[in-house]
Amino acid sequence: MRLIINGDDFGLTEGVTNGIIKGIKEGIITDTSALANSDYFFDAAILAKEEGILSMGVHLTITFLKPVLKGLKNIVDKDGYFYRKPVLIPVPYDYIEIENELRSQIEKFLSTGLKLNHLDTHHIFSIMDEKIFKIVVKLAKEYNVPIRRDFSLCDNEEHLFDIARENNINTTDILLFQSGKVVTKEYIIKNIEKYKNEGDITIELLAHPGFVDEKLKGVSSLTYNRERELEVYLDSEIKEYINKNNVNLISYSNL
Repeated sequence: MRLIINGDDFGLTEGVTNGIIKGIKEGIITDTSALANSDYFFDAAILAKEEGILSMGVHLTITFLKPVLKGLKNIVDKDGYFYRKPVLIPVPYDYIEIENELRSQIEKFLSTGLKLNHLDTHHIFSIMDEKIFKIVVKLAKEYNVPIRRDFSLCDNEEHLFDIARENNINTTDILLFQSGKVVTKEYIIKNIEKYKNEGDITIELLAHPGFVDEKLKGVSSLTYNRERELEVYLDSEIKEYINKNNVNLISYSNL
């Protein structure tokens, strides 16, 4: 059994970034994905390279902060910000704007010299519409990287999986996602026990570790739960349990 523990929102704030780095360097976090449209992104990229973290994913977004591109009209509000929830984005969707913005986020990430190792999506927006999912698949194919198994969280999982498979897009076998809840040691152990005898499978645990700072309080409703999660990923007992059960901790670079 192989396990990816991916810390979302790298670069969101200094506190979140430092928390993820600590979890990678001292704990069981194995990967991360960056918000390329955040104000702190370039500083976070420099810090990552200083810490020897040279590859990660892009946490694509059309529902958080401002876009990378200027002049967007249909997927932003009157103040130029993305709508905060997928259901608020006006329909019909402007697929051209969405694709151009997502590609720009990837290109901004690559401009830092970091290596791209996967794509995932904020608020799992990729599954809200089949054409949007196809855009994410198209970009994954273009940049030759895996995607997160977001489609396992929707009703038409098999259909979307077929689209990814037809385009030779790699992903994990299972995605573990605690929506609105803190990941606990018990949750991790329960799932390892559930899947450890399933053979050569790869699982991703979607994580939200980090330290709380004033900037985070101003932009996100997910605050102190990040610190609670980080404590789990740094806990010596969970490290020992993983070692004893022969769980192979990997990043998306190993997928």
